[in-house]
Amino acid sequence: MSTRDEQNPQSVPAPTIIFPEEGGHTGPVTLMLGDGMPNAMVQVWDSTHTDLLGGGQVSADGRWAFTINGAQPQGSHGIQARQTLAGVTSDWSEVRQYNVKLRPDIDVPVVLEPREGEPADAVPEFSGEVTQAAGFVSIFNLDTGMEIARADVDNDQRWYTQVTQPLVAGQYRTSAVHNVEGKVSDWGRVRTFTVSANGKT
Repeated sequence: MSTRDEQNPQSVPAPTIIFPEEGGHTGPVTLMLGDGMPNAMVQVWDSTHTDLLGGGQVSADGRWAFTINGAQPQGSHGIQARQTLAGVTSDWSEVRQYNVKLRPDIDVPVVLEPREGEPADAVPEFSGEVTQAAGFVSIFNLDTGMEIARADVDNDQRWYTQVTQPLVAGQYRTSAVHNVEGKVSDWGRVRTFTVSANGKT
């Protein structure tokens, strides 16, 4: 018996993959990010369609983002994404190839605050740790691709900052990178938090 997905996949286009970049290098746990149809659910699989790496919902801005489940082994990897909206599943995206390094030159930053899933003020505080006492950490809003905060790393391998502009109410998906003398780490784990109209609730 044919399903609606099989009958009409063309009505929902395949999502696009932005990160990892084609031919790029990542750590074993990395950011998956791309464009899709608002409110669709995106899944990313390995290119043989045997291993689900993770999934997430497309925002109103048409952006999806999540950190993969588990850790990937070192070497070359291929992935594909598809999205489902109103019960209709798209075709697969083009295969994206990238390489995993188990011991990257710069480790990803660890974000301690704000905590995952918790409410935050319109001017949230970001803090965390890195493995090198050098450079700076940048925080990006994954839905817009804009840097919203930057912090110098101190001698104790810690960093602290606040956003440069107050955030409007809504849900935010962010990730951080560590920049050391122009060399940049892979993306850190996605951190999701919500800013309410009245601050923390």
